[in-house]
Amino acid sequence: MNRRMNGVVLVIISLGIIGVITTLVSDPLWLLKQIAIYTVLAGAIYLIYRLFMKKRMGKENTSYAKAVKQSKKRYDDRNTRASNVKNISQVKRSSKTSAVKKKKQPSHLTVIEGKKGKKKNRAFF
Repeated sequence: MNRRMNGVVLVIISLGIIGVITTLVSDPLWLLKQIAIYTVLAGAIYLIYRLFMKKRMGKENTSYAKAVKQSKKRYDDRNTRASNVKNISQVKRSSKTSAVKKKKQPSHLTVIEGKKGKKKNRAFF
């Protein structure tokens, strides 16, 4: 059964390739127009989709995106500083005793303002 499906798929793909080649030989301008039309339609659909999805997400998504960007920036800064200073700090740590505590780095997370302060208008039973 699986081999039969592979054969059918192979026949369909080969017919498609033959059709594209014959169209390219006989009328290449028509083929280019069709490709351009489909590309423009796909781009328009994508832009409309992005426009509606951005409106749908609203302010919450922008706040989240901003927090993620800050988090990544802080995390990357911390990693680059740590890799540059790592060799020097390892030499210093080896000479010091283990009783010295590490300095705690601030969290890379950001608090996003929510809607906790707003009361819902409900009837109490």
